[in-house]
Amino acid sequence: MKFGICLPHRWKYASARLIADVAQEAESLRFDSVWVTDHVIVPVHHVERGHIFYEALTTLAFVSSITRAVAMGTTVLAMPTRNPIVLAREVATLDALSGGRVILGVGTGWIREEVEAVGVAWAERGRFLDEGIRVLRLLWSEEGPISFSGRYTNFREMLFEPKPARRGGPPIWVGGMTHPSLRRVARMADGWLPWAVSKEELGEGAERIRAISGGRKITLACFSPADIGTKSIEAYVGALGERHHVITGSPDQVVGTIEGFRKSGLEHLALSFRDVRLFKDENPDLLLQQMRLFAREIMPAFRA
Repeated sequence: MKFGICLPHRWKYASARLIADVAQEAESLRFDSVWVTDHVIVPVHHVERGHIFYEALTTLAFVSSITRAVAMGTTVLAMPTRNPIVLAREVATLDALSGGRVILGVGTGWIREEVEAVGVAWAERGRFLDEGIRVLRLLWSEEGPISFSGRYTNFREMLFEPKPARRGGPPIWVGGMTHPSLRRVARMADGWLPWAVSKEELGEGAERIRAISGGRKITLACFSPADIGTKSIEAYVGALGERHHVITGSPDQVVGTIEGFRKSGLEHLALSFRDVRLFKDENPDLLLQQMRLFAREIMPAFRA
């Protein structure tokens, strides 16, 4: 089992110093990965998400310069808000300069106003994502003059260098729980990265993915809010009316919860300690305390 943490690159306390401190401490505590979430612009009626965001890939570029080995991921990048050719270049550069540490989590985006603000029709976002993934993989893997003819992206006889550090590019993990999202995971992705699911939902989703994928190896991951050390809220209702689960309780209780996820097939768990959507803390002290508590009392139960 691998573990990651969400960096404090959003909300009132976000700063270069805090991002650096958390990233470097996460690496020293032997977390496997650090993560950023993503919004490029936020409507005023969705400030519950935390409307202050340092841009995802730029934040990871900063983090790559002050860490040595920890993996760096996006959970998840709203790909319809990015030009796929520019995104391919940004991610290839980040992966090459960091020594192959990128995990690219992508999704369709869920805030309609944000997607439409960058010129993508809301109804087209799924098709835009599917085509964008194909563009990424093509540019990361093909040598010599490259051509692509699609609905949203077209180019002929282009060169794309340097490639990412890893042959074919970094792993692409897809978020989401809908049937189109699970189908996209099964057919196009290297991993599945849903948000705040239960172990039952994870297991059911994995079964549906396997039924479509024909048994192709796909990493099962999860990004979850967490409140360690106390028994706080166990679930909450999201902005779209969906039910989300929270990893919470004493260290022993959390070990039991994660073991249930492991039995459902979970391989990589990214945690958002004291997630701003739920707690709105004015300072990061509790985040840091919980990160250290998790590393000291919970991670050892899952290390060989």
